[in-house]
Amino acid sequence: MGFRFALQSVLHLRQSLEHQQELRLRAANQQVARVKHGLEQIDTRRRQMQSMQAQELGSGLTAAELRFELHCEEAMQRQRRELEMQLARLLQWRDQQRVLLQRARQARETLEAVRDGELQRYRQQAARREQRTLDDLFLMRKNLSARNRSL
Repeated sequence: MGFRFALQSVLHLRQSLEHQQELRLRAANQQVARVKHGLEQIDTRRRQMQSMQAQELGSGLTAAELRFELHCEEAMQRQRRELEMQLARLLQWRDQQRVLLQRARQARETLEAVRDGELQRYRQQAARREQRTLDDLFLMRKNLSARNRSL
């Protein structure tokens, strides 16, 4: 009879839960990266606009063009603030997902340690049974040999 872990279905559930948490953490990391990339793009656009404004101011700029560029700058600042708030929320969510993954991993590892302990005990008992069988065979042969000599 082979080894059978009584809590195998629970272990499978723990493995599944851990995998789900890994996927959620991966999604959180992707969203954090996406927002950081958006912030970098805004910063790049702002630098480009400031450079263009400096050139345009030297060549003469109408009040309407200046007002339009100021509105664009304000819109980018507003968008940047929104992304910063979103990034803060996502970082918090990612940290929560990391904690949940760590807990799921610990639960799985605990159950695997129980399984490994049971497997080790099973193997020890199987080795003892095998040794007892060999000992019994040896004694039976010895007794049979002793009877044959006495006859």
